[in-house]
Formats: sequence, structure tokens, C-alpha cells
Amino acid sequence: MKNKITLSGFAGTGKSTVGKRIQEQLNFEFVSVGNYSRKYAMEKYGLTINEFQEQCKAQPELDNEIDEKFRLECNSKENLVIDYRLGFHFIKNAFHVLLKVSDESASKRIRLANRNDEVTSAKAIQQRNQKMRDRFQDNYGVDFTSDKNYDLVINTDDLTANEVAELIMEQYQKSNTVTKIPSVNFHLWQPCNMRCKFCFATFLDVKQEYVPKGHLPEDEALEVVRKIAAAGFEKITFAGGEPLLCKWLPKLIKTAKELGMTTMIVTNGSQLTDSFLKENKAYLDWIAVSIDSLDEENNIKMGRAITGQKPLSKTFYYELINKIHQYGYGLKINTVVNKVNYKDNLASFIAKAKPKRWKVLQVLPIKGQNDNKIDAFKITDEEYAHFLDTHKDVETIVPESNDEIKGSYVMVDPAGRFFDNAAGTHNYSKPILEVGIQEALKTMNYDFDKFLNRGGVYDWNTNKNQDLRKEEVCYE
Repeated sequence: MKNKITLSGFAGTGKSTVGKRIQEQLNFEFVSVGNYSRKYAMEKYGLTINEFQEQCKAQPELDNEIDEKFRLECNSKENLVIDYRLGFHFIKNAFHVLLKVSDESASKRIRLANRNDEVTSAKAIQQRNQKMRDRFQDNYGVDFTSDKNYDLVINTDDLTANEVAELIMEQYQKSNTVTKIPSVNFHLWQPCNMRCKFCFATFLDVKQEYVPKGHLPEDEALEVVRKIAAAGFEKITFAGGEPLLCKWLPKLIKTAKELGMTTMIVTNGSQLTDSFLKENKAYLDWIAVSIDSLDEENNIKMGRAITGQKPLSKTFYYELINKIHQYGYGLKINTVVNKVNYKDNLASFIAKAKPKRWKVLQVLPIKGQNDNKIDAFKITDEEYAHFLDTHKDVETIVPESNDEIKGSYVMVDPAGRFFDNAAGTHNYSKPILEVGIQEALKTMNYDFDKFLNRGGVYDWNTNKNQDLRKEEVCYE
């Protein structure tokens, strides 16, 4: 959820007045870089704001000093409405608004506001605005007047401050009503039969504090799925731990499918039996298999093995992939690149496996999940790039660096709470069954742009294998 609103625009757009209206309605704190700059200019230099801006032209470090203070203050707080022309560039987790106004209207508004330290003629305002735009472009390489930098752009000439504030609040609240990300990962099962030492979803904290068995009861898990579907999510991925250890996973998959969602599981493959593949083909669309290496010694080093000691063989993986294809499932393969396997070459295996997506993730340190063991597995960006370069000719590869992973997934934990990893740790909502989907989502930091940029949207509904499954069902 975005918990700040930034207001940008030239002088006379009404940013301060609008900001104070929003402050009153949303109970946000209003802060203004202009007020700070005015006070700073007079107290430290004895200059008016116009004189100070001329000084900044010659001494850009003065701008930097103000921006640094403002960045730190605004990014450390929540529930702010911020009058700051560079807010779109510096303020995180915010809804960014650009206000526009004609020079004539700006001149009239500034005169009515009795700002004795500001120029008031339309021509002088135009010149001042151009100087400001040029200065910011020179100092920061950004154009704060460009519409593309904002979530909302409003021409304020014919609107009152109250009308502008209402428009902003309406669009801000819409942006936070439902996450735009259409898919969700339900980590329904904390237990796992493998011991991957780099795992960034161990959920030991959840098990210790909320669900001693490491999962919700069957009826509650089913209700979470129903609520997820009712909220409009299009795709659900059942993950863990190891989700195939859950006896009622087939019921969850069937429920999700009957409610209109595309369904997927993420599994280490060890429990993926012929009977499961046969019995769930009418309701399960995709199977994602976690395969980090075909080298058994490497898998033992990583803990990608049953109880951390018994790795799956290369032959097992090839046979498993063949079965998934034979039953007509969409195949995805996930690989976590780390210090042990970053020099591996899986190109031949991937060519034979023919996954529709091969997700290649940079091993991710998450505080509270893998602190104790992650140091031995962390890799540099150069080492991650080495793995990607080795496999640059693989068409289905989908790379995800640490930055791309953080905050770009909508996830539900084994206790039925949304969580995000945007800050490098797990941030949990209140339980969905207690407060509902919308209320739980409000405390989450999900980045829709990151979701798009990492390739989160693909044609998951069009699976050529679905037609095969339908034919098989008819002939049985």
C-alpha cells in the first residue's frame, strides 16, 4: 500500500492549500519543502525565496542539502502528504501527483495569497518556473514537469482547492483499494522435506508464534482461497514449504479452479506421484519444479535434498519432467542461483525439459528467514550475471535479481496473512479471515511496476496442454 502522497507543480498550482485539505481529510501530516526552504533561506542567509533560488543556481550543494534532509524525514515516516517538486524522484512508496496551472492563474493566486517575497507577474512567474525546471534538470537529470513521472496529473485552472483535493483522495484511495497485481502465492504449508540452506521462506517465525503445526486447518485454508478468488485475483500459486505434504491440497486446487482462477503449485518434485498427476489434471494448470542443480554433491551442499542428505538424481528429474508433460500440465522450472551453483550449466537440461518459463532467481537474503546460513550462499551481481550469460541463449529464461524480487509478489503466509519482503524482511498483515482481504492488503508494500518489469504478467490462461487434458478426460 502506498502510504504517502506527493504534490508537485509550479508556483501557484495550490500545492500547499491542497495538501492541507488532504491533511484534514485523511489525518495525514502535511510537510512542505517550500516552507522549509523559505525558513532556511531567511534564517541562514537572510535571503528571500527568489534570491535563494538564484543562489542555488550558483551553489547547487544548497539544493542537495535541503533534499537530503527532506528525503530522510519523508522516507522514515508514513501517512504524509508532501509538497515537494522532486517527490516523485526521491520519495518511496508514494502516490505521486502533478498539479498544473496557467501563468495567468498562478499570478492571480500568488497575489491573493499576499506572498510578499514572491514575484507576481505572469511573465516573472514563467521565467522563475523555467529557471527552476532547468536547475533540477542540471542537478538531478529529471524533468519534474513531465506527466510520465506521476500517478495523477490535474490541471487546476478551473478547479477549487477542495475539488483538487477530492480528486486526489479519490484516485489515491482507488489505487490502494485492491492491489493491481493479479496473481497471489499462497504459502499454505510451512513443513518441508528438504533443507535448503538459503531458503527465504522458512516461516519458522510464523510456526513459533501463530500456527504451531505450520499451517491453517483445512476449513480455514479453503476459506482463505475463497476470499482470494472473491477479491478478483486471477491466478493462485500454492507453495510452501512443500505443498504436496498437505493432504487437502487437491481440495484447495479444485476450489480455486472452480472459482475461476488459474492454478499452479511450486514443488521440489519429490512427492509428485503419478496418482497426483492423474487425479488433479482437471483442476491444476501449471506445475513449477524447483531445480537448482543436477549435481548431487552441489544439491547436498545447498540442502536441496530429502532431510538435507538425500538428493534427487539427474535421472529422477528427467523422468519427472517427462511425466508432467505426458499428463499435459504447463511446466515451469525455478532455479535459485547461489554461491554453490552459479557456475553450473543447465542449458542442455532446459532444452530437453522445454519449460514454458524458466525462472532464474538471485539468492535472496531475508532477515528472520535465512540469516544464520545465507552468508555462505550470497553472490555478487557479477556472479549472478555470469550464470545469466552462460544461459543467454535460453529463450524461456526469466531472470529475477534481488531488487526485482523484493516487493513484486503478493504472498500469503501459512497463517493466512498477506506478507511482503520489500524491506528485506517479512512484513505481515493481520489475518485475512479476521479483517478481510482489503483491510489486510492496506498494510502491504507491493510494487505493481516491479511486478510488470520482472515479467509477472504472461499468458497463463493459454496453455496448449489444457486442450490435451480435455481430450484425455473425454476418452477416459
